[in-house]
Amino acid sequence: MQRAMIILNPSSGNEEAKNYKDFICDVVESKGYDLTMRETEKAHDATLFAREAAEKGYDYVIAVGGDGTINEAVSGLAEQKYQPLFSLVPFGTVNDFARAIGVPLKPEQAIQWVKEANTEQLADIGKINDRYFVNVVALGAIAEAT
Repeated sequence: MQRAMIILNPSSGNEEAKNYKDFICDVVESKGYDLTMRETEKAHDATLFAREAAEKGYDYVIAVGGDGTINEAVSGLAEQKYQPLFSLVPFGTVNDFARAIGVPLKPEQAIQWVKEANTEQLADIGKINDRYFVNVVALGAIAEAT
């Protein structure tokens, strides 16, 4: 059986993400995956969980949270020899990356998108020093204001 890991930031979306936990699990399991749920508690947890999923040969990783959670998960997968299928359910304030690649921003629609997705869409990632990014790099006053 194929294995999937959901990496959920329960505090994202004004703590709304945790209310969708069962729905997301049901959708992923309905696609035939044996599921592992990991919830973040502190910075860099999503990176560690995503790296673990790649190292253990999981077939699918789904990050649930805002741009920070998504970026952390991508960072955990970035240089792994094995690359599982990756998807996301946006629950952030801005959801820049989800907007850029056309993921629905309403939770129910985004979760349905995960259920119906059957094609792969590639995305570039960048690296500055030892940090990865998937959508935007901001420097100086813009980064400080954000």
